[in-house]
Amino acid sequence: MLLRISSWLDRLAPRAVFLLVFLPLFAIYFSTASRGLPYHIDTMTNALTAWHIAARGTVYADESPNLTTPESYGNIAWYVKTNTGHVVSQYPPGTALIAAPFYLFDTSFRSIPLGGNNDPDAPKVPVDVPSMVPAALAASAATAAAMALLALVFLQFLSPSATVGAAYVAGLGTGAWAVASNGLWQHGPAMFWIALALLLTARKHLLGAGLAFGMAVLTRPHTALIAAGLGLAISIARRSVKPAVQIGIGSGLGLAALLGFNWAVFGSVTISGGYGSVFADQALSGNWWWYLRNVAGALFDPSHGLLFWTPFLIILIPGLVKAWKVAPPWARGAAIGGLLYLLLQLKANRFSGGDGHFAYRYPLEMLAAAAPLLALSWREWVKGHALRTKLLAAAVVLSVVGQTIGAILY
Repeated sequence: MLLRISSWLDRLAPRAVFLLVFLPLFAIYFSTASRGLPYHIDTMTNALTAWHIAARGTVYADESPNLTTPESYGNIAWYVKTNTGHVVSQYPPGTALIAAPFYLFDTSFRSIPLGGNNDPDAPKVPVDVPSMVPAALAASAATAAAMALLALVFLQFLSPSATVGAAYVAGLGTGAWAVASNGLWQHGPAMFWIALALLLTARKHLLGAGLAFGMAVLTRPHTALIAAGLGLAISIARRSVKPAVQIGIGSGLGLAALLGFNWAVFGSVTISGGYGSVFADQALSGNWWWYLRNVAGALFDPSHGLLFWTPFLIILIPGLVKAWKVAPPWARGAAIGGLLYLLLQLKANRFSGGDGHFAYRYPLEMLAAAAPLLALSWREWVKGHALRTKLLAAAVVLSVVGQTIGAILY
């Protein structure tokens, strides 16, 4: 039976592979996504901005100045007041932009008193609250599309049947399910743009890949490190600056758009926007003992550790040595860039990523960037080896069971 299914899958065209991954994952994701209140503070911020763009044609929430009060900030949403008096999200606009089209189909709202979990005793604040269904659709679609695009990347190295299996492991055995698709986090859209950039790179469309990375930068600015790692790796391998320039043009446009947005909204040319300097100060600090403990927590912590909640990576990591030898330069560069991205994230902020979500979230962009190398690790290290195959299968089951629990309960 399994051989027949595998044989059928191996005859699928790339478009069919994309749909075979995207449609079921989208249905699974949306069935478990948060679609009502209470909505996590981070995801609420992105949803409110997306709705404002669609319904009112602006990123400003000036009708709700109380969103910036001490009772609201960090409890209901992450909104700040600009030096021109506007009320706006402190986040980059990329996530809201990808969700705004979904809100065009439902611009309704309710003015209701809203409270938060971080300070449940704080007075509730009247807020114009839209439906969370469009936000759930956007998060589910972006994350499912990211996994389907990674499947097309895997086709460069794996058979269609192995590709589909790998995409489902990535989609159901990692925080892509329990976190990225659960609400309108930045991670689903960022993974989507990273996966699209990898696919365009694999198909030798470097300018397009750069533009995709530019949208990732507009979503999570330090994904620029992934673009830099990939572009430099190709340039070094080809002994030509052209690939780095092509990638740099597109990603640079995204950075320029981010700087322009922050200048227009916050009145200064800055990458951090509404965050201020708190994370930059932490990243530049010399508290290295805290940093080492933060990295260790990001990997092994029972609540938020990457390897604790995605144990199949433990089986694949030893195979990265063999995978590295056969990987194309762009796959190596993306993985290095993804690792640098995560290390910078962990230098700037605590590994847990806050409360109110399941397991880890910060490593998700790194996992998307490293996915091609991990797929090659399976092919070069696990495939054809009975014991490693059994260990990987057991670890995948544990990973999927954990993410299932998280997706249903959170």
